[in-house]
Amino acid sequence: MKLDAGKAEAFLNAPSTRLVLLHGPDAGLVAERGLVLARSVVGALNDPFRFAELSNPSTDVLLAEASASSLTGGQRVVRVRDSNESIIKALEKLTKDPPGALVILEAGELTPKSKLRALAETSPAMASIACYAIDQAKLPQVISSRLRAQGVAIDQDAAAWAAQNLTGEEGPLGQALEVLKLYAGETKTLSLADVSSILVDGGNTSMNDAIDAALTGNPGAADKALSLAYEEGTSPVGLIRVLLSELLRLRVAVGAMAEGASIQEAVAAMRPPVFFKRQQAVQKMLRLWNWRALDQALSAALAAETACKTTHIPEHDYCRQTMLALATRARTAAQG
Repeated sequence: MKLDAGKAEAFLNAPSTRLVLLHGPDAGLVAERGLVLARSVVGALNDPFRFAELSNPSTDVLLAEASASSLTGGQRVVRVRDSNESIIKALEKLTKDPPGALVILEAGELTPKSKLRALAETSPAMASIACYAIDQAKLPQVISSRLRAQGVAIDQDAAAWAAQNLTGEEGPLGQALEVLKLYAGETKTLSLADVSSILVDGGNTSMNDAIDAALTGNPGAADKALSLAYEEGTSPVGLIRVLLSELLRLRVAVGAMAEGASIQEAVAAMRPPVFFKRQQAVQKMLRLWNWRALDQALSAALAAETACKTTHIPEHDYCRQTMLALATRARTAAQG
């Protein structure tokens, strides 16, 4: 079953099939949609008995994971990275006898001749969603409309400049728009001067310092910068959202490295461009955070965002706890 873009969002939050193929050249969008799908099964990501992550598995392994039962009850989620033609036999069996688990298949760009893509698009037991970057010509309009939906007005020339300096890939684009929204602040407006200054990625705010310190494994610096950010009026939810965007941005870079790019090439390809003063820090992040660790960090950040929106939870403390946990994890990885 082939789903067009207009139906994708609703499906991702409430999938109607147990087998879903996400494919396309936008690795960030593939990963982001995979995470949304996994989250649609409430509680699965935080339960090791209900979540399995595989990379190019054998037929037997995929069939075993897809059909396994959870020891703690509830539906399982099986997320398959680097899906390719080698899993066709397993999928043919699963389409005839759909599994109890939600099986998420993530792949790169697949040609129309791909057997994997053909099976997903024609079988009623599967869903196929293509993940393509937004067309560059439509990007200014997309930037304006998405910011408008969040209550922020952007000048026409500012939107055009942003489109020229961003790609249409969802991961980097979402991160950039989140930063622009926070930069707009109470004025809720963005001029060309605003946009051209912030998208250089050269900001030195306490919020960005806290995130950089956490992701490079420096708990002390992260704690200090976080305190300054709070004093400056940064909201925990706003900080967590920027953290989520940065993690997704790193996730795209890790995907590029998995396909053969060097760490320098992966950083150079990041959008918005990484300010030269941050390049060493970002390279260090990519050495400390692998694919699985980034997904775990994304899950922790998503949980923190939800918790910070809950009235009876002290949001500042919960955000701090999350940031320091990430910093401790990164420091452990650096020492390992």
